[in-house]
Amino acid sequence: MIRKKNKNIETALSLDAKVYLHDIERADLLVGIPSYNNVLTASYVLSQVVKGLDKYFPKLRSVIFVSDGKSVDDTLTSVKKVGLPAKVKLIPAIYMGLSGKGTAVRAIFEAASYLKVKSVALVDSDLRSITPEWMKLLIAPTLAGTDFVAPYYNRRKYDGTITNFLCYPVTRSLFGKDIRQPIGGDFGLSIKLVENILDSRLWNEVPDISRFGIDIFETFTALANGYNVKQAFLGVKNHDAKDPSSQLASMFRQVMNTMFTCIEQSEAVWKQIQSVSCVDMVSDVSCGGTPEAITFSLPDTIQAFIGNYDQHTAIYRAVLDPEIQTKLDHLKQTINQGMQEVDFTSEDWAKIVYSFIAEFHRKPAYGRDKLIDALRVLWIGRVGLFLKKTWSLSRDECEGLIFKEAQVFEKLKPYLISKY
Repeated sequence: MIRKKNKNIETALSLDAKVYLHDIERADLLVGIPSYNNVLTASYVLSQVVKGLDKYFPKLRSVIFVSDGKSVDDTLTSVKKVGLPAKVKLIPAIYMGLSGKGTAVRAIFEAASYLKVKSVALVDSDLRSITPEWMKLLIAPTLAGTDFVAPYYNRRKYDGTITNFLCYPVTRSLFGKDIRQPIGGDFGLSIKLVENILDSRLWNEVPDISRFGIDIFETFTALANGYNVKQAFLGVKNHDAKDPSSQLASMFRQVMNTMFTCIEQSEAVWKQIQSVSCVDMVSDVSCGGTPEAITFSLPDTIQAFIGNYDQHTAIYRAVLDPEIQTKLDHLKQTINQGMQEVDFTSEDWAKIVYSFIAEFHRKPAYGRDKLIDALRVLWIGRVGLFLKKTWSLSRDECEGLIFKEAQVFEKLKPYLISKY
């Protein structure tokens, strides 16, 4: 029988998935691969997962669940053709419910609970750089007592812009753990944490968790509940990167709405945390390489900021301190003028983000979407300014600037608390 402690949550498992689970009965490990129209990469990801399980956990019973969102490009057909060793079983099945990555993950977690596994790993289906070693790095720590393993990648300097300027500094400063990729997507989880996530009432209250909000929801659930966390150095991450000026609007809304709601729910925890500590890293010498190049258009990014700024000025006046509004107005006028320095600092950006977090807390649910859309325009401006200032810098130099900005968020945490 499929476990369903929280009667308010409908199962995300399809009948086909339940049949597979009934036949398998029990397992030690489960690797979940959420997928949607990933026929070009899903079978490769699966083959690398299979090699990793066979190499590092040959004596354990493993299941791989490709949890699919009704792909129309033969994703499930492609993964069924991958050869499997005797102790590895495959569940290639669609999930049920609201369409989105989070529902795919929920189906994976429900399957893990049913099979009473010891450990769960999640890997994205658009990866082109996954290696068998990822399985060891994500799974072995959870078998040894760690509850949550977050990924740490070698990424191109302009990959992960929602992470770099929002999720990373906010996660680090609020929960006091220096987790560099809180929405990386490739995670290791103990079954105890999986059960905790499954039982959350927020599945019903925040639909965006069922979409792209799932990754930050997993990370914040682990941190807010004091679970043991580590990071795994996975080397290069090559995947289908997105342009922030034109392709990330829905993802931005879903991630921010989920993150801000989780901040609300865990207020009693993060307000008591006053320092930041490093998070232990597990690594493998074979995880290295150079990430693929990513193309960004500086003019398009700047224009996306300039062209959308004025429609949100009423929100900026209501939310932000007057001196920051003045700086933003000046930024809009000067960001497109050659490479001259613009008077806009990390302190300004941290105060903007914290002001929006506080306003989200005060705002009724029906007004929050417009608030997040207004923040998205400022985030595009922040990205554009970063591109402009770092165009000739190396990846490591850019990484150093992102870390320094995260330290500014930590220093200004009292500013958030005073506004909250």
